[in-house]
Amino acid sequence: MILYYYYPGKMFPAISVTGAHCEVMCLHCRGRYLKSMIHAETPEKLIDVCTNLDEKGVIGCLISGGCDLSGRVPLPLEALHYIREETDLVLNLHTGLVNAHTVRKLREIDPYISFEVPTPSVISHLYQLEVTQQDYVDSLTLLKGLKVTPHIMIGFNPQEERETIKKVEKMGFSSLVVIVFTPTRGTPFCDHPDTEEVIKTCDVARTLFPRLILGCMRPRIKELEEKALLFDGIVLPTLWAKEQVQEAGIPVEIKNTCCVVE
Repeated sequence: MILYYYYPGKMFPAISVTGAHCEVMCLHCRGRYLKSMIHAETPEKLIDVCTNLDEKGVIGCLISGGCDLSGRVPLPLEALHYIREETDLVLNLHTGLVNAHTVRKLREIDPYISFEVPTPSVISHLYQLEVTQQDYVDSLTLLKGLKVTPHIMIGFNPQEERETIKKVEKMGFSSLVVIVFTPTRGTPFCDHPDTEEVIKTCDVARTLFPRLILGCMRPRIKELEEKALLFDGIVLPTLWAKEQVQEAGIPVEIKNTCCVVE
């Protein structure tokens, strides 16, 4: 067994195609995480940014952005196709909800895709979107066959999260990234998740998925980090996590990419 440590950093920066703007303004985030990304609000600017990154020798980038009120990230697909053809960058996309037309375009680009399947409670209480979990399941179904890795946020409603994990596994996926509800100061939802329930949910996921990754979006909770051996990979592992792995004598491989990149 090899446990992977992922350090995206400067070799795999995050780019927001909406800048700091987000129509949804989820109650646990309020668009704050977009502010630290590279902003590329137009197709031309995105091409310029990616061309410059390619010239600097970076491995690739995460293309993200704020969702619109329909749950989609407004990705400039033609620009992404150009970047795919004209640079050596590895692309990882946050798409949000997709339709068949978008998936046809994505198939031509052949990116990695990080796709979150939110629970009903997250959709209604945090995102406050007029969509359902089935809409996300339908999108994930359309994306099957592409290099898509499901993500599930845990720590908000344990029962729904475990049901969602089982639902995604039944769809035939062998890899899952778990991210953990992260309190953001100054937002309506700023309480820490129940650590014991988070670990129990990770245990459920471990029994179902051959490849389980602890993703980047998570509060650094000592008890969770010390469960490092539950996972096949950890993004930005803490000292707590690394101590557990070292004591177990498990070999480690470091990757300077997003965790979905293989």
